[in-house]
Amino acid sequence: MVEHDNTKRLVYESIEAKYKNTLDLKDFFLMLKDPTFSYKFYWLEAIVKLISEGKKEATFDEIIDEMIANAWYTVVEFHIHLSGFVLGETKDQLELAVIKLSEVSDLKSNSSKIEIKEAIKKYNPIILEYKKILTNKVPYRVFSGFIKTVDVEIEWENKTNRIETIRKINDSYISLPYTIQKDKTLSEKAIFNPAWIDMIKDNTVSILGWIQNEKLKYHSLWPCAET
Repeated sequence: MVEHDNTKRLVYESIEAKYKNTLDLKDFFLMLKDPTFSYKFYWLEAIVKLISEGKKEATFDEIIDEMIANAWYTVVEFHIHLSGFVLGETKDQLELAVIKLSEVSDLKSNSSKIEIKEAIKKYNPIILEYKKILTNKVPYRVFSGFIKTVDVEIEWENKTNRIETIRKINDSYISLPYTIQKDKTLSEKAIFNPAWIDMIKDNTVSILGWIQNEKLKYHSLWPCAET
């Protein structure tokens, strides 16, 4: 635990003062706090990687495809469960999407990321139900720390309210890493904030290292899957 906490502290301390003075980095580092499932780790990791590739916005569909590709080796190669179980069965929709893709495709456990993403597109109709569930709350729940800081009420069961509340917080209180452009489920977009884009680009390796440490800490709670 101390080692993982030190990783977060070291990453925070390595970020330039100009970002600490303009961005709410403390709440950024709370984005992965107290996860029920693994989604927060893979969602934030996907966003960081997409931003590092030059993306200024991304549909939920793009982000989830990145999540599936990033989770592939953990589930298929290393046989690690992404989350706990409900009544003896995994309910982690990301893990289930990876398992289903593995079953219907001819991908190997060590397939390249390009091959995995091509298979996702090919078999998208088969894994679509899992992807839709992943869009339900995780794009909004990662902002829990920011929301608590500004003490704004949010109706978690009302998608329109969630989107509008996030916009309101960004416009009136504190700068958020992204806002959401409403559309049909997977076509909704995360619009990345330019200031956060700069910070993430300047600190991509450190931030990804921190996320990886948080994932390892979380995954260590669950047994490996049967091979």
